[in-house]
Amino acid sequence: MFTGIITQTGEVRAGTSGSISVAMDTSRIKTGDSVAVNGVCLTASRVKKDMAFFDVSARTFQLTNLSSAKTVNIELPLKASDYLSGHFVTGHVDGTVKLVKIEAAGNFKKLYFAFEKQFAPFIALRGSASLDGISLTIEGIEGGVFTVNVIPETVKRTNLSKRQTGDAVNFEADPLARYVVSNMDKAGEGITKEKLEKWL
Repeated sequence: MFTGIITQTGEVRAGTSGSISVAMDTSRIKTGDSVAVNGVCLTASRVKKDMAFFDVSARTFQLTNLSSAKTVNIELPLKASDYLSGHFVTGHVDGTVKLVKIEAAGNFKKLYFAFEKQFAPFIALRGSASLDGISLTIEGIEGGVFTVNVIPETVKRTNLSKRQTGDAVNFEADPLARYVVSNMDKAGEGITKEKLEKWL
């Protein structure tokens, strides 16, 4: 379990059909630990000084940007004693969204992402989303594009400083939204609009 608060970035040094290696600070991880790499929950298969190795399935390569990533966001798993910043992030990426526009908004950066129709039920105004593992709030939605505002500190600490239009960015929906949507109108004891109106 993660929170979308990035602790460092790493550089992908090599990738094969089933693994990647990342140059990063490894002082706090060991073989077998879970690590969020660009928001993807991976298990460290080998760790040495300043380098970690991760096995990656063909399906994960297909759904995410790990096959082409160079600078990646790194987050270590949440401890029970940690402060709960950001939002709950599982590291189970739903797919990628496309960065289509970058605007300066004062000291902030406003980023526009085009998303596939299948993601629409999980994207809500002022809702949370994980983008390359970063916990961000959706500021606006228009058509098939949503926007986020990113503060300077987040840009500095993550790979967003190197992102360009056209880039594919890993997208994970808020887990709560995922479970609500998957149970809407399900036969039997699923969630329905009528039940929600009654409960609320």
